Amino acid sequence: MYKTQRKIVISLAFIFASLIFFTCSKSDDIGDVIIENPEPEEPEEPEAPVIVVDPNNLVTINTSSVVGQLYNFWSTRPMVNQTRFASSSFRSSLDLIKTYVKSYNMVRVLGGRTDNLNDFYKGVDGSGNIITDFSGLLSSMRGFMQTGFKPRIVLDNVPWEMNAVKEVNTYGNTNPPDDYNIWRQYINAFLQTLITEFGMNEVKTWRFRVATEPNYSPQHWNGTKEEFFKHYDITVDEVLKVIPDAIIGPGNNLTEGVATYTTEIIDHCANGTNYATGETGTKMDFFCFSYYEKMDENKVRLPETVQAFRAKLNSYPQFSNIPFDIQEFGILRDENRVRGVSLTDATEFGASWYARIADLAYENRITEIYDWGQEIESSDLPQGRRNVTEMFLKMEGGNRLEAIESLSGHAGVIPVVKGDIIYLLVYNHNTTRTSTSKRTLYPQLEGGIIAGGTTWRMNEWTVDKTHGVMMHELYKDVRAAGVGEKTNGRIYGNRPSDRFEDGWKNVLNANLSKYTQLAELPQTISGSLIKKVEGKLTLEVDLEPHSVKLIELIPQ
Repeated sequence: MYKTQRKIVISLAFIFASLIFFTCSKSDDIGDVIIENPEPEEPEEPEAPVIVVDPNNLVTINTSSVVGQLYNFWSTRPMVNQTRFASSSFRSSLDLIKTYVKSYNMVRVLGGRTDNLNDFYKGVDGSGNIITDFSGLLSSMRGFMQTGFKPRIVLDNVPWEMNAVKEVNTYGNTNPPDDYNIWRQYINAFLQTLITEFGMNEVKTWRFRVATEPNYSPQHWNGTKEEFFKHYDITVDEVLKVIPDAIIGPGNNLTEGVATYTTEIIDHCANGTNYATGETGTKMDFFCFSYYEKMDENKVRLPETVQAFRAKLNSYPQFSNIPFDIQEFGILRDENRVRGVSLTDATEFGASWYARIADLAYENRITEIYDWGQEIESSDLPQGRRNVTEMFLKMEGGNRLEAIESLSGHAGVIPVVKGDIIYLLVYNHNTTRTSTSKRTLYPQLEGGIIAGGTTWRMNEWTVDKTHGVMMHELYKDVRAAGVGEKTNGRIYGNRPSDRFEDGWKNVLNANLSKYTQLAELPQTISGSLIKKVEGKLTLEVDLEPHSVKLIELIPQ
């Protein structure tokens, strides 16, 4: 109490003395008042927080070591119904996806379809010459070329009229043609039509794929392995007669247990006897396969799926560096073993899975992953993994850096340097939707780039259950509205119609502004300053059970 009273007395005395001094100074000469402009204060250097690193979750990033480019693997879409491109309204609807889609792969374009579209082959005349009407093809392709996308052509189903016995399988006519002379004429006429319309210089830049999942019998190929090899050789031979430097390869191999063969097509193209020419080997400019995850299996199958293909390609020098693609891709079933029309998961689960797949794709030199689409049905709203693609776009073209770690499970960091900016895509994926396994990773950057500066400005974007995902809110609102729910339907796919009756669209449209905001990729840290310690920049990144973060580091 005494000390407090003494402080008050001293303070009052100081104030009284100050007032006397101010009064005297004012009475001397007002014109001599001096105004001092203080020097601006330098911003304080950020204090480096003390981070206790868990060695089991440490990722050491050597900024002096480049391991490859962050190349674009995500920009091709398959398209089953090409007639849609003849519609101007459909073409206009594609404008919003042009930031991440560059090419379309045209499937079942030659006919032999269950919907009877692309019926260009009309039989033969009395002299054995084929009769065709490609007006529908040209209508679709003229419309397509107006979009600015790059076409890729799949030479798959044989037209119905090329088989005396018509057998309808899951995806239409999957039989080989009865007469390969007729098939050759048709392939030739098809290509000549495209060249006449769009020019050889354009068409020769397109990719041509022979068949779709030819090792899936009878759904996609109702013949033996050797019969497909013959079909491939003859088709390639005819294509090369029209376009000598055509880019061509075999259909995407099914990778499920029902596949009738796996790597044998690679052996055939390398050293088999060509059925068309009698020579050794067949032209193969790319190799591709299908990859679909099944949530009920609680695993990520890509490493084991890709291993045999990658090893076989590497065993032949002429094939070790050709494009190696996944040309069908998605999450085929939900955790309840339900498939539905959806080919992916639209929540944070699909987002963290996609980040994991990307990391594995770069590790295994997968060139492209064809994507069925990243938007929500009946809208332009992005799925969770569409926001992960948005992260990729920021990193695209940068150099991937060496990351050394011994992490367990499906978590990791994809580090990239682009100009003088460092990006870290940090993810945590668990194979069950209900997982509660949060994780903290510790990216630790060292080496040449880090040596150049002390302070870095950090921005961060996040996708997890409460960031960049709108499906949970949609489901809550649809259920609250009393819309019928198909309890045996697929849950959280990209098509809500798999799970709900028609009323869900009314709920979507009524709350579109809310869902649009929820679906945007949110920035969760802006302009935070961080400082290196002992020559290293160490971060502590907390991740939800299904989470992806993009961290941007800008030198100051």
